[in-house]
Order: sequence, then C-alpha cells, then structure tokens
Amino acid sequence: MTLPQDAQLLFIGLCILGGLFLIALTRLFLLSRSNRRMRIECAKMEKQAVEQQVEITAIHHDAMSWRAKTQRQFDAFRTDLSHRLHQSEQGNLHAQKLLEATQEQALASALAKIADLEARLAAKPATATLPVITLPEAVAPSKPAGFVKPPPPSLPSLPAMETLRLQSLESELAAAKAEAAAGRQQNAVLQRALLLARRRQPAVRKNAARGMTRST
Repeated sequence: MTLPQDAQLLFIGLCILGGLFLIALTRLFLLSRSNRRMRIECAKMEKQAVEQQVEITAIHHDAMSWRAKTQRQFDAFRTDLSHRLHQSEQGNLHAQKLLEATQEQALASALAKIADLEARLAAKPATATLPVITLPEAVAPSKPAGFVKPPPPSLPSLPAMETLRLQSLESELAAAKAEAAAGRQQNAVLQRALLLARRRQPAVRKNAARGMTRST
C-alpha cells in the first residue's frame, strides 16, 4: 500500500517538525538548567559581594581610626618636641646669661687682682741695707802688733716674701684666666648645642610628615 505523494510530503514535514520540537525541548531543558545554576551562582556572588563590602567598610573604618590616632600621636609628639625645644632654648639662654655674668665677675676679679698686683709691685720697697758704724781712731782700742782685722759679718738674706706673694698672685691670675677660658668654651658648647637643636627640629618634623604620608 502506497501513500500519495502529498501525504508523504506531509509525513516528512511532520517528522521534521517533531524532531525540531524535540530538539527545542531539549534545548529549553538545558537552558533552564543552566539558568538555575546561574541564579544560584549569582546569589552566591551577591552574598560574597555584600560580605566583601562589609569587610571593605570595616577596613576603611579601621584605617580612618588608625589615621586619626596616628595624627593625634604625631600632634602630641610635635607639641612635646616644641615644648622641649622651648625649654632647652630658655635653659640655654639662662645658662648663657649666668655664664656671661660669671665670666664678667671672673674677669672683674682678675682685673682687680692684676691692679692689686701692679700696685704691690709699684710699692715694693728697695732692699734694706744696714748702716756700717765706724769707731773713731782715738776711741778705738789699741790693737796688738800683728792683729788682723776680721772681715765684717755678712748680713743675713731677707726672706723673699714679695716674690712668694708675686708667685701666688700670678697663680691666682692664671687660675682666673683658665676659669674664664673654660667659661668661654662652655658658652661655645652651649651655643653649638642650641644651633644643632634648632637645625634638628625641621628635620624631625619632615621625617614625621613623611612617615604620616607613607602610612596613609
């Protein structure tokens, strides 16, 4: 039994349509399955994104709090350094004034000692000489023949008191000069230390600022 040609064409068309329908159903099933998987993955990704956003917010908050804490510490450190520098400058000025006053007193005392020494040297008496008393020949006793006149006794040497005083004054003068030189040296050391402290303050501020910029 043979089908007419139109029926055969219709059957072939129906078979093709059935095959395409089955293919479409299979494709729809696969697409729905992949869509379900994608929805699950999307939900997981959204959850991860929310968690990451929370973590980023917490990290940002911690960073801001740490930055504010570091800024407060830096301000306190800068204030402390400024206060210490001011105290060191005041102490240096006070020490310098005290040193200058001590130096002036030492120089004044040294000048007074020098003037006293010059006055003593100017008023130093000449070497005392004892007068020689000679007896007249008429009153002189008779001398036996062959009598030899003994030499006059030598005068005892007077103690060199002025020399000792001069040496003591010279030693005191040398000590006063040494004290004045030590005062000048100490003043120079204090001035050098003050200059170094003034030079170090901008460097410390720059280093702290660099540390702050690096930390941020």
